[in-house]
Amino acid sequence: MAMKPSARPEARGRRIRRTRMFPLWALLLGALVMALIGTSPYYGGTDSYVVQLIGKFLCFAIFALSIDLIWGFTGILSLGQAVYFGIGAYFVALSMKINYTLTHPTRYGGKIPDFMEWNGLTELPGFMEPLMSTPIAIIGALVVPTLLALFFGVITFKRHIYGVYCAVITLAESLILQDFIIEYQAYTGGFNGITDYGNIREPAFLWFIIAVTVAFFIIARFLTHSRIGTVLKSVRDNDVRAQFMGYNVANYRIFVFCVSAFMSAAAGAMYAAWVGIVSFLDTGPLFSVEAVVWTAVGGRATLIGPFVGAFLVRGLEFMLSGSWFADYWQFFIGALFIAVVLWIPDGIVGSIGNWLRKRRTGSVRQIREDADQRAHDQQRDWEPAGARKPGEEVV
Repeated sequence: MAMKPSARPEARGRRIRRTRMFPLWALLLGALVMALIGTSPYYGGTDSYVVQLIGKFLCFAIFALSIDLIWGFTGILSLGQAVYFGIGAYFVALSMKINYTLTHPTRYGGKIPDFMEWNGLTELPGFMEPLMSTPIAIIGALVVPTLLALFFGVITFKRHIYGVYCAVITLAESLILQDFIIEYQAYTGGFNGITDYGNIREPAFLWFIIAVTVAFFIIARFLTHSRIGTVLKSVRDNDVRAQFMGYNVANYRIFVFCVSAFMSAAAGAMYAAWVGIVSFLDTGPLFSVEAVVWTAVGGRATLIGPFVGAFLVRGLEFMLSGSWFADYWQFFIGALFIAVVLWIPDGIVGSIGNWLRKRRTGSVRQIREDADQRAHDQQRDWEPAGARKPGEEVV
């Protein structure tokens, strides 16, 4: 005679499974992708066009990730995030240009950057002399944009300026920096930008970019899956309720905005060293809007979405800009952004994640229903005969 079950399955306590910070499949897939990118100089050549694009795309992906932190997880839409990217890029580019001219005099024989000579300067300005030191230039490229973001966050978020007003202010910030670069061309290169200072396009530097990319992704993952991340999401969804619960909404926004600016500045610094050219367009609102498009297409609030969006959209841009579609590729990118907003607002990665969650939820629900039905059948089988209604038989 079979033993009666000691307890019904639905009465047993269910073990709560915590979501892993990094699932095994994600670790393996990420390691494979990073290995393919890291070895690309050996099977593609260091000077190959594809390897050059990979280095640029990684910097763009970090830039898009910084926008995802403030827009996707906190609800701050910045149309001037390129300000911090551009400041970091200009610090490194100026340092490399100054040191390059010391060993490679210009055609006029001077040992100062050529754009300074064109504008009547005869010696390096005193406030630029610290940039002759590469470590100081790198520190400035990271610290100055972060402090600027702190200043902007205090005067904006402390005054409860959010939403579209914040977007307009960041847009104005970007336009001001562009005008500054153009106006003071004797120190910034103006419309021509900073060029002819060499680059660091070596496998070791590509590995460094990959390492920084992975580090920023891990930091963003820990940040968004911690208590701080939970608060940031609550601020994004309903900042009034979050403030009513006792959280200082402005301080959380300032914190994540500074982290985002630091990431953007690091991306700009590596971009300047890898590409070997910096333009005022790298600080403008158009570049910021492009990064917003990358984030939206890939999937905001997903972390991996900015990487997918940056590589996909930028890859399409380079392919289309080199064909008969060169004059219309911007219209295509705009149409792609509109299509994403209308039909897949969660982006590519977000939509795939939603579909997988629905399938998983449906499967779990079906398993539970089957388990409940089996438990019900077993309960009927073990009921005493006197407990059954007259005429009821066990099937």
